[in-house]
Amino acid sequence: MHTQVRTLVSEVIGQTLADLGVTRVFGVVGSGNFEATDALVRAGATFVGTRHEAAATGAADAHWRASGTLAVCTVHQGPGLTNTLTALADAAKARSPLVVIAGATSAGAWRSNFFIDQARLVEAAGGIAERIHGADTAADDVRRAHRRALVERRPVVLDMPLDLQRGIVDGPAEDREPTHGPGPEDVVPRTVPAGDVVGRVVDHLLGARSPVIVAGRGAWLSGARDAVAELADRLGATIATTALAKGMFDGHPADVGIAGGFSFPPAVRALEGADLVLALGASLTTWTTRGDTIFAQDPVVIQVDDDASHLGLNGHVDLGVLGDVRETVLAVLRELASRSGQGDAGAGAGANRAPVASGDLAGMDDPEVRPADGGAPASAAEGRCHPGRLTHALDAILPAERTLVVDGGHFIGWPVRGLRVPDPAGFVFSSAGFQSIGLGIGAAIGAAAARPDRLTVLAAGDGGLLMSLPELETLVRIGSPVAVVVYNDAAYGAEVHHFRGLGSGMELVQFPETDFAAVAQSLGIASTVVRGEVDLEPFARWCADPRGVFLVDARIDPDIVGPWAEQDFLGH
Repeated sequence: MHTQVRTLVSEVIGQTLADLGVTRVFGVVGSGNFEATDALVRAGATFVGTRHEAAATGAADAHWRASGTLAVCTVHQGPGLTNTLTALADAAKARSPLVVIAGATSAGAWRSNFFIDQARLVEAAGGIAERIHGADTAADDVRRAHRRALVERRPVVLDMPLDLQRGIVDGPAEDREPTHGPGPEDVVPRTVPAGDVVGRVVDHLLGARSPVIVAGRGAWLSGARDAVAELADRLGATIATTALAKGMFDGHPADVGIAGGFSFPPAVRALEGADLVLALGASLTTWTTRGDTIFAQDPVVIQVDDDASHLGLNGHVDLGVLGDVRETVLAVLRELASRSGQGDAGAGAGANRAPVASGDLAGMDDPEVRPADGGAPASAAEGRCHPGRLTHALDAILPAERTLVVDGGHFIGWPVRGLRVPDPAGFVFSSAGFQSIGLGIGAAIGAAAARPDRLTVLAAGDGGLLMSLPELETLVRIGSPVAVVVYNDAAYGAEVHHFRGLGSGMELVQFPETDFAAVAQSLGIASTVVRGEVDLEPFARWCADPRGVFLVDARIDPDIVGPWAEQDFLGH
């Protein structure tokens, strides 16, 4: 005899997400999403309530980037969903899988204040629109949304119409036994290119005299780090990464760091002198290619990606290869070994090459070199920090096991270039996709939840932090150790540096100085104002045993321009 149970659809939604392995949910709860969220929490997930839906979406995005584990964002219908859109667009552009469960108005309730065509909004932002279709399909609808997020690596918004949430699911209890869903390794197929394609790649590699490998986040997510390093050794190739793969090859003798606007001179010379560029899991945006100047010598460009829609977006690509990066590189290594065994005159020739920029990296960690790079002043104005020297001092103070979260603004190059990370999972660039400022603090919330074994460090500008200031309270409430460093120039610095030559209008983008240290103290956050590296002593003491939140209000010299700024307004 079967025991019959009657379950609300809202409960099925929450329980199914828990069965799929969801353990973290970020959000703002209202009448449209309360019951499903409560069901998910009762099923074992941890809820982190933010003060704004954009922060909740950014937190779920960062949770994935820092841990590789999908998180859920939960929001009310109508304005709850519209508040997510900027962060949703950034997650879509960054190819981050996450699931947003959103309340939705009941069928026919078109006169409701909350009514809006949510699916069209989601799709316009680059997300995937899914919905609960009925009581009998609710569990399958949730599983489909979860799977699409992982397979297609995009945010999925699952609409939950109010009338359907109140529906009843009948059935025997034994049919509801939880079965934990598959993880990314199980649901995402690894594509392997055909043998003739691998052969063409090897032909090009063996003919190159100055090859450069550019590894992107796709290479990191595929687990290709060791295989790529072996290939570089085999070919004598120089290795660079995109900004999102920062730290992937730290310590490798052929590594020249980030390719693009955040490059140090050795990387620029290596890339601009290449006769072959092998892009692995990198879409070769204009930021990575420095406005395509890395193609100055007309190199052969080979791009490997497991998403066909990302192949050949840059017109300089000569050969696009559809394949998982790790599997493709392993196939290339096997082909190289095979040709070497057959006495191919070209095979193995790379072993005698030296990486283009090897032995030329000493200046990258010199604080006297970094601030001066690109013509920045060697010293700051009195009572102001030099952002380059400040960053160098911070890097020496912070523990090695860290997750660096960077918000948007002119300041970004200093922490991106100057603060080391253990690996790409330790770097969350909240403005890389959609170029928005103000998403960093939400990302810090998600990163801190995802990786409690690492100190979360948020680098933000004053403009971006003021856009999301209420989330400082969220940081206090979650209780995780988080360091917040504000590069405070009392302005939207990118606009100041770009438009200053016009001779007028600076009052539009400059503001009275905000005392972030005082604001932090009002919330119970330890803080200090920093006008020079000597003022970092209180922060250094905190870093020795970090507890709670510490905010560094760094008053930086607003006249110092980063060398990456020249790319800021080239039609982007």
